[in-house]
Amino acid sequence: MSRPAVSSADSSPASFHTAAESESSRRSTAATSPLHSQHAPFRDVRPLPRDLKAHCQIFLEEQLYPGAINLYSSLLGSGSSRRRPTSQPVYVPPPSHIAVLNTLLVHPVYTNRAEKQSQEIATLALGYLRSLLEVAGPVNTNFRAAFQFYSTPRWHRRSGYSSDIDLSDGASSNGDERERDRVTGSLANENSVWSRGQDFWSTLGWAFNCSTLYPQRWRYWKAWLEFMLDVLQSDWAERERLDLEAHEANHDGGGGERGPAPTTMRQESILVMYMEQKNGPQGGFKAIMKALFADGGSLSTSSFHQVFDKELRGRHDTETKKRKRSDRVDIDNDKFGDYLDDDPLSSGASEPPTPEKPRDVRRSSASFGATFPGLTETMPLRLRLFTLLSAATFTLRKQSDVDRLYDAYASSLKVVPLDLFALAVAQRRNPMPADLHVTLLKVLFGLLLPSSARDPRRVDPEGEAEARLSTAMLEHCYVAHPANTIGLEDNARLSLVVEAAVQLLWTCNALEYDAGLDRAVRAGIEARSAKVRRKRTGKAKLDSGDALAGEMLDASADRLKVLLQVIKTTAGDGDVCFAQE
Repeated sequence: MSRPAVSSADSSPASFHTAAESESSRRSTAATSPLHSQHAPFRDVRPLPRDLKAHCQIFLEEQLYPGAINLYSSLLGSGSSRRRPTSQPVYVPPPSHIAVLNTLLVHPVYTNRAEKQSQEIATLALGYLRSLLEVAGPVNTNFRAAFQFYSTPRWHRRSGYSSDIDLSDGASSNGDERERDRVTGSLANENSVWSRGQDFWSTLGWAFNCSTLYPQRWRYWKAWLEFMLDVLQSDWAERERLDLEAHEANHDGGGGERGPAPTTMRQESILVMYMEQKNGPQGGFKAIMKALFADGGSLSTSSFHQVFDKELRGRHDTETKKRKRSDRVDIDNDKFGDYLDDDPLSSGASEPPTPEKPRDVRRSSASFGATFPGLTETMPLRLRLFTLLSAATFTLRKQSDVDRLYDAYASSLKVVPLDLFALAVAQRRNPMPADLHVTLLKVLFGLLLPSSARDPRRVDPEGEAEARLSTAMLEHCYVAHPANTIGLEDNARLSLVVEAAVQLLWTCNALEYDAGLDRAVRAGIEARSAKVRRKRTGKAKLDSGDALAGEMLDASADRLKVLLQVIKTTAGDGDVCFAQE
């Protein structure tokens, strides 16, 4: 398979990374990365005064969460003014407190099982955490220490954050101080999302399973994932800024030849911490892709399980509970009703009602968006996360690791349900940078096209050397072929990739329309239709999956014909889209 080569066009406006094949360009994404932010630095921070911290800790340990959150919020807002921005440091709680607030966002006791008096706790916690992220930033607030997953019970450690010295930025070396910051109680320890989830990718996989199988849980996991992605993205961008700031300071102070920008801060990012939870680049990427494409199917449900004990159980019927107590309580005869089960975190709680019957997304012939709205909502999250993974791998690892990441992504994408595949490759509302999208489309072409397809290096050697996707490549290498199998799904996938590639170049003003391209696209439409014709017209009845694939193949062909007509009427010259190396 022809690999996207590195681009020599450093100034390409469509380039996601500075792509010159030099160590300097490989170690910085700042010039062109959409993850890099030019906004002013976040507010400086200072720890809570000891008395206030102790007060908040009591609130957390006594499960008086609104009191703690309101106090945190008032401290964060003190000294702030929208009319007159101030550089005055803001008070932030220790990582152990922040970790508890994050668990509140998804713990079933405060979400789908929340009693009336607790129903606003998750919303309050999310509002405060978002304000903290916006005002103080992820690095200053030490989100890295707060959002650590662990598989061993926290009480086996010297303190709740015994690894802060090694893993977090600005962590105190005073063990006694860390011990004082430790929050007791099961929700801060063995029942926290950081313990129950084991690692970020296992938690991600379960959350994506919920999008299809358990919508009552997905609404909360979706909010948690959106926040965590904002944290990961902000953390990476801020650390990139700090690396570049250090680079500029060293250059301004010492003269000499400017070397590559350091990656010290980015090496300590939250995303890298999560990536390192999977051993080995190749095996790690495969495990990450399994979580990234979890869809509630049989493979996903066997791989990713409930994070919290009995988390699917719904809210108690308060009145029924009261009647049950009044009927069963007899202290003299040691009958205590369910008073001993009042702890909402107890694993001995009653069994949940039967959850929704798992639905296999591969067997549905109904409207995908209507049948699986949660799964549709996951696609922007999946693409955002992959974009972050790509940026981190490109910046911090070898080129061979980048290739393995793209291969793992494309191979996983090739076997996901067809509707999910369509959402992933579509150009419309795709959050991926253009060059990253180009790279993935070229990898998918390599997986789906027959071996007889022409090598882009023979058609456009200069463009292939610069990692471009050009009109000549489309016309002579990609769009005129059927898939490498007679399967309806594979031919539908190839048609969707062709459609996405043509749209991408057109939206980049990089498509040079001519009669040859028109003929090639139409030839490809006919070739794919002819290759699956025997299967579609045979005596055997098509299953629901093939029927859906046939519908999508026809719909994609119709859209391509319309697109050709639109491109013909709006033909013009423009820039060229580059692939990411």
